[in-house]
Amino acid sequence: MADTKQPVSLRDVSFSYRGTQVLKGLNLDVNEGEICALVGDNGAGKSTIARLAMGELSPDEGRVRLFGEGPTYFHDWSLVGYVPQLPSEAVSRFPATVLELVSASLYQGSRGLPRKELRRRALDALASVEMEGYAKRLIRELSGGQLQRVRLACALVGGPRLLVLDEPTNGLDAESREGLYGLVAEAHAERGIAVLLVTHDYTPLHTMPCRVMEIADGVARDVTRPRAGEKGQDGPEVTPTVGQEAPEVTAQAAAVEPMADADTNEEEKEEA
Repeated sequence: MADTKQPVSLRDVSFSYRGTQVLKGLNLDVNEGEICALVGDNGAGKSTIARLAMGELSPDEGRVRLFGEGPTYFHDWSLVGYVPQLPSEAVSRFPATVLELVSASLYQGSRGLPRKELRRRALDALASVEMEGYAKRLIRELSGGQLQRVRLACALVGGPRLLVLDEPTNGLDAESREGLYGLVAEAHAERGIAVLLVTHDYTPLHTMPCRVMEIADGVARDVTRPRAGEKGQDGPEVTPTVGQEAPEVTAQAAAVEPMADADTNEEEKEEA
Protein backbone atom coordinates (compact mmCIF):
# COMPACT_ATOMS: atom_id res chain seq x y z
CA MET A 1 0.00 0.00 0.00
CA ALA A 2 1.09 3.55 -0.78
CA ASP A 3 -0.67 5.18 2.15
CA THR A 4 2.50 5.68 4.24
CA LYS A 5 4.43 7.26 1.37
CA GLN A 6 5.10 10.85 0.38
CA PRO A 7 2.10 12.33 -1.47
CA VAL A 8 4.09 13.64 -4.47
CA SER A 9 7.69 13.16 -5.53
CA LEU A 10 9.37 14.13 -8.81
CA ARG A 11 13.03 13.25 -9.33
CA ASP A 12 15.18 14.52 -12.21
CA VAL A 13 12.07 14.97 -14.33
CA SER A 14 12.36 16.30 -17.87
CA PHE A 15 9.42 16.87 -20.18
CA SER A 16 9.19 18.27 -23.70
CA TYR A 17 6.37 19.02 -26.05
CA ARG A 18 6.89 19.11 -29.79
CA GLY A 19 10.56 19.80 -29.44
CA THR A 20 10.21 22.48 -26.75
CA GLN A 21 11.62 21.49 -23.37
CA VAL A 22 9.33 22.50 -20.53
CA LEU A 23 10.98 20.79 -17.54
CA LYS A 24 14.71 20.09 -17.25
CA GLY A 25 15.77 17.71 -14.49
CA LEU A 26 13.18 19.10 -12.07
CA ASN A 27 13.04 17.89 -8.45
CA LEU A 28 9.95 18.50 -6.34
CA ASP A 29 8.39 16.94 -3.25
CA VAL A 30 5.05 17.56 -1.60
CA ASN A 31 5.20 16.14 1.91
CA GLU A 32 2.48 15.06 4.29
CA GLY A 33 0.47 17.93 5.74
CA GLU A 34 2.10 20.80 3.82
CA ILE A 35 0.86 23.33 1.30
CA CYS A 36 3.17 23.64 -1.70
CA ALA A 37 2.34 26.50 -4.08
CA LEU A 38 3.71 26.48 -7.61
CA VAL A 39 4.11 29.92 -9.19
CA GLY A 40 5.68 31.17 -12.39
CA ASP A 41 4.98 32.53 -15.84
CA ASN A 42 2.48 31.10 -18.31
CA GLY A 43 4.02 28.11 -20.01
CA ALA A 44 6.61 27.56 -17.27
CA GLY A 45 5.27 24.07 -16.54
CA LYS A 46 3.30 24.49 -13.31
CA SER A 47 0.21 22.63 -14.44
CA THR A 48 2.38 20.21 -16.38
CA ILE A 49 3.83 19.17 -13.02
CA ALA A 50 0.33 18.53 -11.67
CA ARG A 51 -0.54 16.50 -14.76
CA LEU A 52 2.64 14.45 -14.42
CA ALA A 53 1.87 13.77 -10.76
CA MET A 54 -1.64 12.61 -11.65
CA GLY A 55 -0.52 10.40 -14.52
CA GLU A 56 -2.07 12.53 -17.26
CA LEU A 57 1.39 12.96 -18.79
CA SER A 58 4.53 10.81 -18.71
CA PRO A 59 8.03 12.28 -18.26
CA ASP A 60 10.66 11.99 -20.97
CA GLU A 61 13.19 11.30 -18.23
CA GLY A 62 13.12 10.95 -14.46
CA ARG A 63 10.77 9.45 -11.90
CA VAL A 64 7.33 10.51 -10.72
CA ARG A 65 5.67 9.03 -7.62
CA LEU A 66 2.21 9.49 -6.16
CA PHE A 67 2.08 8.09 -2.62
CA GLY A 68 5.13 6.02 -3.51
CA GLU A 69 3.73 4.52 -6.71
CA GLY A 70 4.08 5.41 -10.36
CA PRO A 71 0.92 7.34 -11.30
CA THR A 72 0.15 4.94 -14.14
CA TYR A 73 -0.19 2.11 -11.62
CA PHE A 74 -1.78 4.10 -8.82
CA HIS A 75 -5.30 2.97 -7.93
CA ASP A 76 -6.23 4.39 -4.54
CA TRP A 77 -7.74 7.62 -5.85
CA SER A 78 -9.68 8.09 -2.62
CA LEU A 79 -6.38 9.52 -1.34
CA VAL A 80 -6.49 12.34 -3.89
CA GLY A 81 -8.91 15.23 -4.37
CA TYR A 82 -8.74 17.52 -7.39
CA VAL A 83 -10.12 21.00 -8.08
CA PRO A 84 -9.46 22.26 -11.61
CA GLN A 85 -10.29 25.56 -13.26
CA LEU A 86 -13.88 26.50 -13.95
CA PRO A 87 -15.30 24.06 -16.49
CA SER A 88 -16.70 24.91 -19.88
CA GLU A 89 -20.24 26.20 -20.06
CA ALA A 90 -21.38 22.86 -21.50
CA VAL A 91 -20.10 21.02 -18.42
CA SER A 92 -21.48 23.56 -15.96
CA ARG A 93 -24.94 23.26 -17.55
CA PHE A 94 -25.13 19.50 -17.01
CA PRO A 95 -28.60 18.77 -15.53
CA ALA A 96 -27.53 17.55 -12.08
CA THR A 97 -28.14 18.92 -8.61
CA VAL A 98 -25.39 19.99 -6.27
CA LEU A 99 -26.03 17.02 -4.00
CA GLU A 100 -25.96 14.59 -6.95
CA LEU A 101 -22.63 15.98 -8.11
CA VAL A 102 -21.00 15.62 -4.70
CA SER A 103 -22.52 12.17 -4.11
CA ALA A 104 -21.16 10.98 -7.46
CA SER A 105 -17.67 11.95 -6.29
CA LEU A 106 -17.62 9.32 -3.55
CA TYR A 107 -15.24 6.59 -4.57
CA GLN A 108 -15.96 2.94 -5.11
CA GLY A 109 -14.92 2.01 -1.57
CA SER A 110 -17.95 3.89 -0.29
CA ARG A 111 -20.47 2.24 -2.59
CA GLY A 112 -21.37 -0.46 -0.10
CA LEU A 113 -22.57 2.08 2.45
CA PRO A 114 -26.28 2.66 3.01
CA ARG A 115 -27.79 5.40 0.87
CA LYS A 116 -28.54 7.44 3.97
CA GLU A 117 -24.86 7.41 4.96
CA LEU A 118 -23.77 8.42 1.46
CA ARG A 119 -26.18 11.34 1.58
CA ARG A 120 -24.89 12.34 5.02
CA ARG A 121 -21.30 12.37 3.81
CA ALA A 122 -22.20 14.46 0.79
CA LEU A 123 -24.12 16.95 2.93
CA ASP A 124 -21.23 17.14 5.41
CA ALA A 125 -18.87 17.94 2.55
CA LEU A 126 -21.20 20.69 1.36
CA ALA A 127 -21.41 22.07 4.89
CA SER A 128 -17.62 22.22 5.03
CA VAL A 129 -17.64 24.66 2.09
CA GLU A 130 -20.74 26.54 3.30
CA MET A 131 -22.94 25.23 0.48
CA GLU A 132 -25.32 22.88 2.31
CA GLY A 133 -28.23 25.24 1.57
CA TYR A 134 -27.70 24.68 -2.15
CA ALA A 135 -27.99 20.87 -2.12
CA LYS A 136 -31.11 20.77 -4.29
CA ARG A 137 -29.99 23.54 -6.63
CA LEU A 138 -29.06 22.63 -10.21
CA ILE A 139 -25.38 23.25 -10.88
CA ARG A 140 -26.27 25.43 -13.87
CA GLU A 141 -27.94 27.84 -11.43
CA LEU A 142 -24.71 28.49 -9.52
CA SER A 143 -22.29 31.36 -9.90
CA GLY A 144 -18.67 30.58 -10.75
CA GLY A 145 -17.60 31.01 -7.14
CA GLN A 146 -20.40 28.77 -5.87
CA LEU A 147 -19.58 26.11 -8.45
CA GLN A 148 -15.93 26.03 -7.38
CA ARG A 149 -16.98 25.63 -3.76
CA VAL A 150 -19.10 22.65 -4.78
CA ARG A 151 -16.17 21.20 -6.70
CA LEU A 152 -14.04 21.63 -3.60
CA ALA A 153 -16.69 19.65 -1.70
CA CYS A 154 -16.43 16.96 -4.41
CA ALA A 155 -12.68 16.84 -3.85
CA LEU A 156 -13.00 16.59 -0.07
CA VAL A 157 -15.96 14.21 0.28
CA GLY A 158 -13.82 11.06 0.05
CA GLY A 159 -11.45 12.18 2.84
CA PRO A 160 -8.31 12.59 0.70
CA ARG A 161 -4.77 13.05 2.00
CA LEU A 162 -3.70 15.11 -1.02
CA LEU A 163 -5.59 18.01 -2.56
CA VAL A 164 -4.51 19.21 -6.00
CA LEU A 165 -5.74 22.63 -7.10
CA ASP A 166 -4.93 23.72 -10.64
CA GLU A 167 -5.69 27.45 -11.00
CA PRO A 168 -9.00 26.98 -9.14
CA THR A 169 -9.77 30.71 -8.95
CA ASN A 170 -9.29 31.64 -12.60
CA GLY A 171 -12.30 33.65 -13.72
CA LEU A 172 -13.52 34.39 -10.19
CA ASP A 173 -13.91 37.82 -8.61
CA ALA A 174 -11.77 38.89 -5.66
CA GLU A 175 -14.39 38.02 -3.04
CA SER A 176 -14.92 34.53 -4.47
CA ARG A 177 -11.16 33.93 -4.68
CA GLU A 178 -10.65 34.95 -1.07
CA GLY A 179 -13.55 32.78 0.08
CA LEU A 180 -12.36 29.70 -1.79
CA TYR A 181 -8.80 29.96 -0.51
CA GLY A 182 -10.10 30.48 3.01
CA LEU A 183 -11.95 27.18 2.73
CA VAL A 184 -8.83 25.44 1.42
CA ALA A 185 -6.86 26.79 4.38
CA GLU A 186 -9.53 25.51 6.78
CA ALA A 187 -9.50 22.06 5.16
CA HIS A 188 -5.72 21.95 5.45
CA ALA A 189 -5.75 23.01 9.11
CA GLU A 190 -8.59 20.72 10.17
CA ARG A 191 -7.75 17.63 8.14
CA GLY A 192 -3.96 17.90 7.92
CA ILE A 193 -4.03 17.16 4.21
CA ALA A 194 -1.22 17.96 1.80
CA VAL A 195 -2.03 20.58 -0.83
CA LEU A 196 -0.41 21.09 -4.23
CA LEU A 197 -1.57 24.50 -5.47
CA VAL A 198 -0.93 25.78 -8.98
CA THR A 199 -1.62 29.50 -9.08
CA HIS A 200 -1.09 32.87 -10.69
CA ASP A 201 -2.99 34.41 -7.76
CA TYR A 202 -0.75 35.58 -4.94
CA THR A 203 -3.63 36.16 -2.50
CA PRO A 204 -3.34 32.72 -0.81
CA LEU A 205 0.38 33.17 -0.38
CA HIS A 206 -0.32 36.02 2.06
CA THR A 207 -2.60 33.95 4.25
CA MET A 208 -1.56 30.30 4.00
CA PRO A 209 1.46 28.71 5.70
CA CYS A 210 2.79 27.53 2.35
CA ARG A 211 6.10 26.72 0.73
CA VAL A 212 6.39 28.66 -2.51
CA MET A 213 8.18 27.10 -5.47
CA GLU A 214 8.90 29.15 -8.57
CA ILE A 215 8.93 27.12 -11.78
CA ALA A 216 11.28 28.79 -14.26
CA ASP A 217 13.78 27.59 -16.84
CA GLY A 218 12.49 24.07 -16.37
CA VAL A 219 13.43 23.73 -12.69
CA ALA A 220 11.90 24.43 -9.27
CA ARG A 221 13.37 27.10 -6.98
CA ASP A 222 12.25 27.74 -3.42
CA VAL A 223 11.30 31.44 -3.19
CA THR A 224 9.45 31.22 0.12
CA ARG A 225 9.87 34.39 2.17
CA PRO A 226 9.38 34.53 5.98
CA ARG A 227 5.94 35.40 7.24
CA ALA A 228 5.37 37.75 10.16
CA GLY A 229 5.56 36.03 13.54
CA GLU A 230 7.66 33.10 12.40
CA LYS A 231 10.49 32.14 14.73
CA GLY A 232 13.45 34.45 14.39
CA GLN A 233 11.61 36.93 12.16
CA ASP A 234 10.52 40.45 12.97
CA GLY A 235 8.70 43.13 11.08
CA PRO A 236 5.71 43.08 8.74
CA GLU A 237 4.65 40.08 6.74
CA VAL A 238 6.74 39.64 3.62
CA THR A 239 5.08 38.20 0.54
CA PRO A 240 6.79 35.70 -1.71
CA THR A 241 8.75 37.31 -4.51
CA VAL A 242 8.73 35.44 -7.79
CA GLY A 243 11.64 35.95 -10.11
CA GLN A 244 14.21 36.75 -7.43
CA GLU A 245 17.58 35.04 -7.63
CA ALA A 246 17.50 31.70 -5.85
CA PRO A 247 19.46 28.48 -6.13
CA GLU A 248 17.91 25.41 -7.65
CA VAL A 249 16.78 23.05 -4.94
CA THR A 250 15.21 19.71 -4.48
CA ALA A 251 11.90 20.86 -3.06
CA GLN A 252 11.37 19.41 0.40
CA ALA A 253 9.04 20.45 3.14
CA ALA A 254 10.24 22.52 6.04
CA ALA A 255 6.20 23.34 5.59
CA VAL A 256 -10.74 12.03 -11.54
CA GLU A 257 -11.37 14.20 -14.06
CA PRO A 258 -9.02 14.98 -16.96
CA MET A 259 -6.75 17.86 -16.03
CA ALA A 260 -6.26 20.92 -18.20
CA ASP A 261 -2.88 22.60 -18.03
CA ALA A 262 -3.54 26.15 -16.91
CA ASP A 263 0.01 27.22 -17.64
CA THR A 264 -0.43 26.99 -21.36
CA ASN A 265 -4.11 27.39 -22.03
CA GLU A 266 -3.21 29.36 -25.10
CA GLU A 267 -1.12 26.51 -26.41
CA GLU A 268 -2.53 23.45 -28.15
CA LYS A 269 -0.27 21.37 -25.96
CA GLU A 270 -2.22 21.60 -22.79
CA GLU A 271 -5.58 20.93 -24.42
CA ALA A 272 -4.61 17.32 -25.06
